[in-house]
Amino acid sequence: MEAIKNLYLRFYFIVMALYVYLNKGVAYSFLVEALWLMGIILLFLNRRRYTFYWDKRIKLLLLFLIVSIIYIIKGALSYPLMDVIRDSFLFQYGWFVFIIFLFQDEKAFIWDRLFHIYKWFPVFALINFFLLYFIPFFESFTVFGKIPIVLYKYGDMGVHLLICTILVLFNISKLSPKWKASLVTLIIFNFLTLAAYSRSGMLSYIIGIFCFLYFNKDETITLALKSLTKHIPLALLIIIPIYLTVQVQENFQGRAVGFGQLKENITSLAGTPEDATLEKNVLWRLLWWGNILDYSFSKEYFAIGKGLGMSLAQTDDVITTDEELRSPHNFHLNIMARFGVLLFCVWMYWIYLMMKPIFKKQLGTLSLAISCIIMAFLLNASFDVFLEGPMGAFPFWTWVGLLFITDAQT
Repeated sequence: MEAIKNLYLRFYFIVMALYVYLNKGVAYSFLVEALWLMGIILLFLNRRRYTFYWDKRIKLLLLFLIVSIIYIIKGALSYPLMDVIRDSFLFQYGWFVFIIFLFQDEKAFIWDRLFHIYKWFPVFALINFFLLYFIPFFESFTVFGKIPIVLYKYGDMGVHLLICTILVLFNISKLSPKWKASLVTLIIFNFLTLAAYSRSGMLSYIIGIFCFLYFNKDETITLALKSLTKHIPLALLIIIPIYLTVQVQENFQGRAVGFGQLKENITSLAGTPEDATLEKNVLWRLLWWGNILDYSFSKEYFAIGKGLGMSLAQTDDVITTDEELRSPHNFHLNIMARFGVLLFCVWMYWIYLMMKPIFKKQLGTLSLAISCIIMAFLLNASFDVFLEGPMGAFPFWTWVGLLFITDAQT
């Protein structure tokens, strides 16, 4: 059994690397779903030896999983089973919390794998950018489904870039001066790129790193930060000329990389955007979110929501050219629409329990780092379809599990 567990854990992080590096390009590979199923079987086989750390947060997570199973049974009576199961994974990916806990004694290996994955992330992000926008072949080159293999959602990139930055700070002693300088340059360039394309990615990174550094009390992290920041002047000398000369327009949103678009994204956070694409994005989301709030507080949907299996875009009469759009680009309102206001309130309480220790300064350095990473996931999920699919949900619930492992061991 131990050999099987070790093999599974290695496969776990191979899949993690693929999803971190390729994002939407492997969304329809179903590797995460296969990993999920194998993990459930592994949990069952180890049920007698399995020990878990129970607290209020984990009990509520178990409640979400049980409720979503009940909703599968209810939804299957009215809608295609595959659509119902697909929607149930709003919470069903949460089983990865319990799966990763099987490996609490492999914490050193897990952190080593994560560092090596994210150490290379800025390199893969840069390669991805140039392949997609400078080599036309890759615009239509697909491996899984209809999605180009190098298509990356920039909101997601902001979260992963935050994880990369934090893990680099924790492992600064393992990096040579050249690696440090290279990573600083790549992190800044990738941040400027994603910030031009995605306001949610920009906010997730900025708020996540600010909270981590502001509440950090560990002197080693402070020293690590100083050893990185000294490379910033040289990095900017390299980046700014490139950023000023590279003019690339994103195909499906029409936003260009450059200081003009970056300025528009930043100013749009505080007022009405001048860019028509930004204004359109804000408007249709706000209208849909307002519609969800209206009917969720009606007598019909307040307690149990609309359920699973239907496309919310269709039932809510959302006019869109995206035939695959099912969810309102807000994970939390997706929960309200499908499960009702009552479970939405429980979900908000769960988030409160997860985030409260940050602001009460009750966390050790590692728990603080993981909590800030989880915060970034939740922020990005407030403006995009993120935790509904494997690209966001798989790493998110893995990090939740790692937080519980850390809490259990401290």
